[in-house]
Amino acid sequence: MPRNKEFEYEEKLEKARDLFWEKGYHATSIHDIVDRMGLNRSSVYNSYGNKQALFLKCLENYAALKAAQYRRAGKNAPSAFDALAFTIRDVVEQTVTDRKACLIVRTIFELGNEEPVISSFIKKNAEVLESIFRDLVIRAKAEGDLKNEAAPDMLASYILTSCSSFYMRYVLTGSKKEVNEMINILISSLRK
Repeated sequence: MPRNKEFEYEEKLEKARDLFWEKGYHATSIHDIVDRMGLNRSSVYNSYGNKQALFLKCLENYAALKAAQYRRAGKNAPSAFDALAFTIRDVVEQTVTDRKACLIVRTIFELGNEEPVISSFIKKNAEVLESIFRDLVIRAKAEGDLKNEAAPDMLASYILTSCSSFYMRYVLTGSKKEVNEMINILISSLRK
């Protein structure tokens, strides 16, 4: 009869995720992981795999939460364009309020393409988030509220990249007002 795990899998995964978020992938040692998760080394390996596998699970956990946030943000908006604008504002506001850069963006800057498995996941995650924006763009164009002539795929990529850049600007300036003005410029550019 299999033995029951004596710990909460998701709770421990969140502890590891927060550790990677604080320290980054390279600076996090297996000793740090064991200490933060409160598990012995063999439990970490048996339940989550090696450091890379654990990190990938943490990214998957984080990405699922973010995708749900993107989908939920503009759900009650009166139009697709309003949903798009609200989603952009919500995504940036969450990041600025938490004062933590997006874990995925941090990972891109830290690892680039040096870890192919992680890089592949990040590219797939970007496609998921872009598809959320693309669907809103297509609907807003169909409703006549979005006049920008660029292709929906390109606009979705532009929006996602802009959202990531707004946090960088906030870190540099500390000005929410400036970031909100930049968001307004982005949203206005979509109407043209």
